[in-house]
Amino acid sequence: MAEPAEPSGTKPRLYHALSSYYSMIARLALAEGGIAYEAVVVDIHLKMVQQRPDYVRLNPNMTVPTLVLPDRILDQSRDIAEYALGVSEATIDGDTKAWLDVHYGYPIEELTFGGLLARSPLARILVPRRLESTRRRLLERAKQNPDLAKVYDARAAVFAGRVRAFDPDSVVRLSEKRRAEAIGFMDRLEHTLGDGRGVLVPPAYGVADVVWTVFLARMEFVGMGAELQKRPALARYWHAMQARPSFAAADIWTKLHVFRLIGGMLGIG
Repeated sequence: MAEPAEPSGTKPRLYHALSSYYSMIARLALAEGGIAYEAVVVDIHLKMVQQRPDYVRLNPNMTVPTLVLPDRILDQSRDIAEYALGVSEATIDGDTKAWLDVHYGYPIEELTFGGLLARSPLARILVPRRLESTRRRLLERAKQNPDLAKVYDARAAVFAGRVRAFDPDSVVRLSEKRRAEAIGFMDRLEHTLGDGRGVLVPPAYGVADVVWTVFLARMEFVGMGAELQKRPALARYWHAMQARPSFAAADIWTKLHVFRLIGGMLGIG
């Protein structure tokens, strides 16, 4: 990835990661909104570009996605999705807001990585070490960049929390908890969609459909796709969401594409 720069002309620039859950939300919303943008793939795994000072000045959260507009920067997928579909927190309807609040209140990474650690003894050794190494690197970045010390220290605290969350002795219970919650969300979706509606909040496709489509894709990704098929209304909805042109255009991952991921890290994908 090149150093961050201002978008050329009036076209937005999206910094994203190929397999990132929240990047997929941004890509899907932009595709649904028909918004053209310059895409910059960020290597968040190997080179950890999101922690470089120039990127941190764009997004102090050190996360993806980041959408750079001519007049402002959006560093939250929820804000990007609302922008793309022409709504805001001030104008959004109550039902949509409720669906968004539920979605964004759920720590999806604890399902994704918690499940991995629960299944793999090797991951239970390597991942906490990686998290602790990242925490130490962030603290070192804070020393090297005094003007950004507060944000680096804050991010280091986030990783300290992840070290605790993914403790090998408790990660199996964490994974089971997040899995049960995810099944509960699918039950709630099934109940809502049971009246035959084609979108979560009629009359039209909206931001709630964006985020929950990506959630359902993640259910496939973590091996919970069979749960979707147990729920006929949800299965119908999931099929319809995948059939929308935006789904392919946004490159929504329902499984791990190892070689594409590696190619993206190396700048050849």
